[in-house]
Amino acid sequence: MSDRTWVAHCIYPNDAELRRLAAAGVGVAHCPSSNMLIGGGTARVAEMRELGMPVGIGCDGSASTDHASLWMETRGALLLGRFRGGPGAMTARDALDLATRGSARCLGRADEIGHLRPGACADLVVWDLHEVALAGSLTDPVEAWLRCGPARAWTTVVGGRTLVDRGEPVLPGLTDALRTHGTIARRIQERA
Repeated sequence: MSDRTWVAHCIYPNDAELRRLAAAGVGVAHCPSSNMLIGGGTARVAEMRELGMPVGIGCDGSASTDHASLWMETRGALLLGRFRGGPGAMTARDALDLATRGSARCLGRADEIGHLRPGACADLVVWDLHEVALAGSLTDPVEAWLRCGPARAWTTVVGGRTLVDRGEPVLPGLTDALRTHGTIARRIQERA
């Protein structure tokens, strides 16, 4: 265990184990949707953060029949945080912090990702927030972004390269990759 280690889910540790993980600098990728689908528990995010652990957001992919949407996971973290600790236990900004700075800390990259400032990678997502979905959100755009969704990425730029434009992925070979993925997924599911 070290500050170069992170674990996914982390739903079973007791208090003593959490303290050991925190003392070693181990981070956690909190995966709310998977935790809820499996029903085995959920990460004790508030306690982990109080111990100084890096806690970010993770998402499971098709192996868990999941959507791989970090937006949905961030919203799930907000909802689970409030479910566990009450309405004031997790704010929308707390959830956004998990998804950005917390995730960067888990990866040991807090100096270059998870924020916008000189010297950072300047990865950026612009969200399509339709005014009908936001009709009742008058005071807090971050709260509205997580509560009034789902939202889809309208534009995504990573390392200066546009990956999503006008809501559509612009990745070369995506159609072929999805076809191959579908074939493999069917084969795996038939065996199960």
